[in-house]
Amino acid sequence: MGMAKRVKMGHHYYYIVTPEDLKSGAFKGKNVVVEGVIVNKPCVEFLPMELPSYRTTFLLDGIRVEFSGSPCIGVGERVKVYGRFLGDGIMATAVETERAIFTTEE
Repeated sequence: MGMAKRVKMGHHYYYIVTPEDLKSGAFKGKNVVVEGVIVNKPCVEFLPMELPSYRTTFLLDGIRVEFSGSPCIGVGERVKVYGRFLGDGIMATAVETERAIFTTEE
């Protein structure tokens, strides 16, 4: 992990990693950015509780991603995901596509 490059998005720095880096477990608890292909249809749920919101979950090269929002993304699309790696998946703060960046408040 020593030589990993970082990039800034918003107020935070993110380690540039690959899906293989994440599968090794070395970046657990760290802010990461990973690029890959969405392998399943993203599931966008509307959560109408106290504060109406959306939760989108999808697999990025086999890594589970959860994002608080409803980004316009689809299966087979190449995206960059910024967020915190929790060991079993990424809690995303931003999803970047070729045409847009979707962000959420932390």
